[in-house]
Amino acid sequence: MLRVDRYIMQRFLIGIIPALLLLLALFSFMALAEELEDVGKGSFTLPDALMVVFLTTPKRIVELLPVTALLGGLLGLGAMANNLELIAIRAAGISKRRIGQTVAVLALFLCVLITVLQFSVVPGFEREAATLRGQALQSTDTGFGDTQAFWTRNEKQFIRVNSVESGQTLTGIEIYLIDAQGRLTELIQASSAYYAGGEDWLLTNVLESRFRQAQVVETRLDNMQWDQLLSAEQASVLILPLEALAPNDLVKTIKNLKRNQLDTHQYEIVFWQQVSLLPGLLAMALMSLPFLLGSVRAVSAGQRAMIGGLIGIGFYLLQQLSGQLAGIFGLNPALVILLPPFLLLAIAIAAIRHRNL
Repeated sequence: MLRVDRYIMQRFLIGIIPALLLLLALFSFMALAEELEDVGKGSFTLPDALMVVFLTTPKRIVELLPVTALLGGLLGLGAMANNLELIAIRAAGISKRRIGQTVAVLALFLCVLITVLQFSVVPGFEREAATLRGQALQSTDTGFGDTQAFWTRNEKQFIRVNSVESGQTLTGIEIYLIDAQGRLTELIQASSAYYAGGEDWLLTNVLESRFRQAQVVETRLDNMQWDQLLSAEQASVLILPLEALAPNDLVKTIKNLKRNQLDTHQYEIVFWQQVSLLPGLLAMALMSLPFLLGSVRAVSAGQRAMIGGLIGIGFYLLQQLSGQLAGIFGLNPALVILLPPFLLLAIAIAAIRHRNL
């Protein structure tokens, strides 16, 4: 029995790999076309554009895996169905439920792959891509890094940042405020700063020192809201898009913002969109079986691939739309975003049960 399970998984993977490579090449080409629009600006060159596309590839793989799970099943298991191998497997006493369980186990392994990429690979690669692009477009070496401190200036304040963590958090903040004569009037020190969206930042563990003639008045605060900590160009280098953050970083930021009664809706939308990829991948993998557990002569391989592609594209658009609706109407992100994949999963399971070989 284990040999049959391995064979089914092998055929499924054989179908997934070319589908993933094809979609990855298509979406990478589209991404490259967007990057080429900025070639020539600052010191941004064609090799830089190619490197940015390469560094953003893991994120595209994560986003495309649910769709390729459906297409891979239709291609890989479809070949088994055309060769009557699925009929032989059923004739040997292996039930539809067992075939579905085998596909589900493989889908769970792919879910583990997505999780590893989300936690360990995507944030680092996206950070490198953002840094490369930002520095090249500004034509300056900002010297920003995970461990290297840097200085910047906004209007009448000088800012020192010790380091950047997890793409959305700055640590070791010092803000020096000066008056029109260039004299230091106030020093604000904070252990960390969280990006709250727009131009808003949340400083934590704050020590505020005001210089009044010969006196220094110190005030300690648990948190303080601050705007324009960094310019838009600096933020584009330091701050990753929310979609590129690891789920644990999103959870950490959501907790900190909630603790200080700040809006977390957009963060929650991105978090639940990342979570929804897992049930979405499982649903897509199982959705391929109803097309194959039956007479495969009624529908050609090309028709199955076209139907699968339409379902995959429709599901992807629905996921994006659900996130937009949750943001526009202030709906519960978990409910709105998780509903489509779990609904599709229920439909796939019901279709497998009612499909005859």
